[in-house]
Amino acid sequence: MQPGLARAVPLGILGFIGGALLALVIRMLQGLDPAGSVGAAFVLGAFISSGTFVWGMGAFDPRMNVHGDHAADEGHDHAIVKAAPAKDPKPISILGAFTWQMTFWTILGIVVIAALAFLPSGPHIRNVHPGQGDVAGVGFVALGGIYQPIREFLQTATGLELLPAMSAELSGLQVSYLVLFIVFVAVTMLSLFLAGALFAGALQYFANGKKNPDSANIAWRVLVFILGVAAPLLTIPLLVPSKELPMAILAPVFLLVPLLLLIAYRKPIWAILVLIGLLLPVIGPPVNMPNIASVMFAIIGVGVLAFIFNVLRGVLAESTWRIAAGVVLSIAVIALVIYTIGLTRSDIWELIFSLLVVVFSLLLLLPVPYLKMIIPASMWAKFAAIKWMTLIPDVAGWVANLLRTGLPSFLGQK
Repeated sequence: MQPGLARAVPLGILGFIGGALLALVIRMLQGLDPAGSVGAAFVLGAFISSGTFVWGMGAFDPRMNVHGDHAADEGHDHAIVKAAPAKDPKPISILGAFTWQMTFWTILGIVVIAALAFLPSGPHIRNVHPGQGDVAGVGFVALGGIYQPIREFLQTATGLELLPAMSAELSGLQVSYLVLFIVFVAVTMLSLFLAGALFAGALQYFANGKKNPDSANIAWRVLVFILGVAAPLLTIPLLVPSKELPMAILAPVFLLVPLLLLIAYRKPIWAILVLIGLLLPVIGPPVNMPNIASVMFAIIGVGVLAFIFNVLRGVLAESTWRIAAGVVLSIAVIALVIYTIGLTRSDIWELIFSLLVVVFSLLLLLPVPYLKMIIPASMWAKFAAIKWMTLIPDVAGWVANLLRTGLPSFLGQK
């Protein structure tokens, strides 16, 4: 499972493409004309490609170092180096190694097919008359021809301009079909890697559950989200033609979180919020919910991303996972909040309701280690100190004592 040619070749190709794109971005920022200079792309792409190729071969990997340390005793001519016991490769290393091998052999097969197709007298059929086309030519397409349909599709689906209009210079930039094909292959391999990681994590979870059923906990937070949030809010727009719901029906969304926090912490601030939630059905108008389904699908997308990181937590190093989760999940959460605000900003009550749904859903879906990174330690310590299994009996006893001793004292009775 050590690095080698199977990893170096794909990384070299990706490095060349990345270098060419970097040259394009630099020339665009400098205002040079033309921005897509072939010479600059080849030069910078070649330099970065050589570096990524060498890195892919394992030049910077300690596992490729086969030289032993010299002996401290100079009286011996030869150093005696004890070989370290071999360690079993991690599952993520095995999956990564096979992914690089699949990519390498795919590239090799494509190269062989292309060589046979481009040979002047190769085993192929030419259906282009002489002088009317080049069967070995690679076509080009304007970047705007790819970007604009995607922008129009998102605008039609959401009713918002999520993607800005592309400038005329950038829209007219010609992109090779070969580059698009390479991007397609890269996305395909990445998706296969993620799918393999998900299957491996699920099978590992079931295997651990079979060996030790007590260690395989039920994801109760996900069940609460599916049964208490996603299922009702995705079916309500289908059942109610007007898509307007009285505030009384939506009161659980406003009451559930402060009520749980009041039961857990018994602080006046949560009691005030519960009272405000009880007043909302009286003072608040019906909530217009035409966009709640779009918000829920966006939340489900973040939930799928959170599930992927839950799986990757078992195969990645803790420090690597924290960095990756901190960056990717934070970007996803911020994008979700911005999308929700942009979609529901025309109705203040729908905006408040949607943001509460987003916050409640994220608390149920995001991994606990990530929540610990964004929630203050003092608040998390108070939350963790609560005995959730005995919470209801404790609260019942607290209410009984309050009625038995606190109420008579308040009324002036001994």
